[in-house]
Amino acid sequence: MTSASLPAAEPDAAEPHIVDHQMIGARLRPLASTAVLDKSIAVGVDAGLPHELAEVLANAAANQQQLRNALRSPKIQRFGIEEFTYIEFDVLAWRIVPAPDNIRFEGEHARGTVGMPRFGAIDGQPLLTFEMDSAQAMIDAMGPRIDDMFNNNPHVPSIQERGIETPGWLSFLRLTSNDVGPVTRLESTDGFGRTVAVHKGLGITFKDAVWNLRPGSRRAASLHRDLVEWATSDIVTDEQARKVRCSIMPNARVIIGYSAARRFDRARRRLVAHLHMSPPMNFSTATTLNAKANAAVDNLYEQALLPVPKGMTIDEVRDILDGSNRDHELLDDEVAVLACGALNPHPNKREARAVNEAIADLTGTKPKLEERTQLAAEVALRGFPNDKRLTALRAALERSWRWAPLRGVALTRRQPLDLLSDAIREVVQAGGDTGLATAELVTLASYHLVGGRTQLLTRSEYGRGNNTEPQQILKHLAKSDAGLRQLCQIILDGRAGRDAQELPDASDPQDRRFRESKILTPSRLRELAELSEEGISHDSPEDLFAAAISKFEDKLDAALVAAQDIAKVTDHAGVLLVDTRGFESRSIKDALDAIVEMVGDWRSARRRAARMRPDLDGSEVGR
Repeated sequence: MTSASLPAAEPDAAEPHIVDHQMIGARLRPLASTAVLDKSIAVGVDAGLPHELAEVLANAAANQQQLRNALRSPKIQRFGIEEFTYIEFDVLAWRIVPAPDNIRFEGEHARGTVGMPRFGAIDGQPLLTFEMDSAQAMIDAMGPRIDDMFNNNPHVPSIQERGIETPGWLSFLRLTSNDVGPVTRLESTDGFGRTVAVHKGLGITFKDAVWNLRPGSRRAASLHRDLVEWATSDIVTDEQARKVRCSIMPNARVIIGYSAARRFDRARRRLVAHLHMSPPMNFSTATTLNAKANAAVDNLYEQALLPVPKGMTIDEVRDILDGSNRDHELLDDEVAVLACGALNPHPNKREARAVNEAIADLTGTKPKLEERTQLAAEVALRGFPNDKRLTALRAALERSWRWAPLRGVALTRRQPLDLLSDAIREVVQAGGDTGLATAELVTLASYHLVGGRTQLLTRSEYGRGNNTEPQQILKHLAKSDAGLRQLCQIILDGRAGRDAQELPDASDPQDRRFRESKILTPSRLRELAELSEEGISHDSPEDLFAAAISKFEDKLDAALVAAQDIAKVTDHAGVLLVDTRGFESRSIKDALDAIVEMVGDWRSARRRAARMRPDLDGSEVGR
């Protein structure tokens, strides 16, 4: 394991979790006959709908029996003083039109730049109207908005790989152009992005949904028959499976009536604003992180990838990490090491893939490297109250654990003084690498440096003074025997409930309070890290080599932090600018390629040296 933090490729399976197309295809029924459609239309008319709207519902239903049952038992939802009568059923995705009058366009409407009219409505009916001079004008106006949604909505990939999981509201819409005439469809009242995503997944356009795939057309019938065939087949292409997943909006809420003092277009506009402006209260950060962490722990357990210290079972580890068992023998700092090892694995390991899979299954998106570190920090700090201080503690511990050698750290439960002895030997023998004992000792100390009586490690604030990042402080202290002794003393003090003491010069760590001892402060800790000299002696060429490597590692870590900072910059809408604007620099790419090539050469030389040096610990070879 090397302390240099080169960007590492993530495992291939870190993409959004793909749902079996047959699970979604099971809701899709064969194309209904005219007699069956007429039966559904009759039930719609009996429910009080005009024949035109009842026919739209029948042609849009993935399951005619489900539609008829829904029409016989409509539901009512109140928003403020307005009531909407709706039915829930599975709707064919190509029967839904991305709404031309969408809440996302309100800013453009207000400034007169949208280039499209607003919805109208038929008096007394839940029927919207939309009129433009020509079909092509409508297509041209909608095209850029659909493309913008497809290109900038981060949920599009997950919808195409998982299908629509959260149903939206739909309304009847009559679109009219002077050259084509009127057509009536369902519009995406609350689900513009979802509709765009499934349309792209199906390979269809706005024009297709409004005109080309009209009910009774050969193209619509052919699409329907193909989807039904693929829905039950084990042998399909990736494209065919994607189309099946994108074929329906399950349990869509279609408005079939309303009670309000205003026309339906304005009532519908207020409904959408209510849905978007008054969302359910968000979970706290702690709740969100713990839900993700528990899902990751479960997946690691099911794949037998949880780290299991000697004398423990995998079931005990799982119960400790997910909080089920609080009556165990592990110390708090040992739980922290266990959490860091399990949930903060090296990005190229199977464990990282398992963590990514679990989180993607919850959210539909792949977690970033630092997100996994956050999960580990949250689990380690479960003993602290969920208040403002926890946020600061979590941020500092997460930053501490970004140091590459701590990823996947193993818990041995050895005494700190025993770990110290091996860690000092590792500093002498391992050169620029960080050994297993050093990683465990540093991780144990990091818990007390963050969660002790005084928080000694704090996250740096951009532009505020010279506050060294926590991982840099730990890295400097871990590179010398004096720094390692200080870390060991911090562990002993933390376990005894004492304030961390500055270890007197030439003293060994002891589990007691020293006479006239000085209590460590954050500023003094940074000074000790900066004063910490590399290695054990300082006169040989080997030490100069080690110092050069340490300087290289520091610069590389700083470059990685700078790159991560770039990846966090968002626009006014909260969208990451690297996703919308990107960045390209040939000189940077060439420099990184050269670094990777040189590091590869150094690793080869390291292996050759190891084969000729029996005193070199074989566990370090190849890292």
